[in-house]
Amino acid sequence: MYGTRARIGYTVATVTTEVFPVDWYKIVPEGVSLMMWMLPLGERSAKDVEKCYDASIEGAKNLAACGADIVLLGGLPVNMSRGDPTELMKRLSDEIGLPVTSSTTAQQKAYRALGSRKVGTVHPFKADQSFRHDKQLKDFFGLEPCGVVAGGYDLKTVGSIPLECAFQWARKLKKENPDLDTINFAQPHWRVAEAIEPLEQELKVNVMTSLQAIAWEAMRVAGIDDRVEGFGRLLREH
Repeated sequence: MYGTRARIGYTVATVTTEVFPVDWYKIVPEGVSLMMWMLPLGERSAKDVEKCYDASIEGAKNLAACGADIVLLGGLPVNMSRGDPTELMKRLSDEIGLPVTSSTTAQQKAYRALGSRKVGTVHPFKADQSFRHDKQLKDFFGLEPCGVVAGGYDLKTVGSIPLECAFQWARKLKKENPDLDTINFAQPHWRVAEAIEPLEQELKVNVMTSLQAIAWEAMRVAGIDDRVEGFGRLLREH
């Protein structure tokens, strides 16, 4: 059986899932498997996000029934659509009898572990989404926003973004905001995992990606304390 060390249940908030499982298995050690439950995100309208919140609860129950060891609720906008997700995670955990965490919690813990204070964001979407990232950094994570670079793609095209874009956009962000200490690559369904380590070395900053934080949090909650080389300080040192 796969997942001999841990079977991670993950509720997926995107239109298609292509990049995430490929990069997941590059990062996690052998014996850690991924169980995915797709959410009906559609165009990410307010109605879609509301549906996804309810579907996350259904997904957590089904993942538990299928043998997951923990459940991680994906989609930061979904997690936060009704405020701090802490109460939801506690209630779900009590109901399904498994640890429940979230992508929001993963990023919160990752920023704390890295000692982040001034954070710049690279996201793959159009610029009209940039305000949301700054607001979340300031209001929820308690960090100082230090610039945003928007890639101009959408949920249907994120899987086709070339790896080189991660390098180009991160360099642009750092050049425009030289005081930042952390670059956050938001949204876990585009190709950035292989850029983490080289960018940390080149730009001399922390690099935190949504997928990296999710994998790190999921493993730690599941009791797997392996240090992973090649994907940044978070996985190597924490």
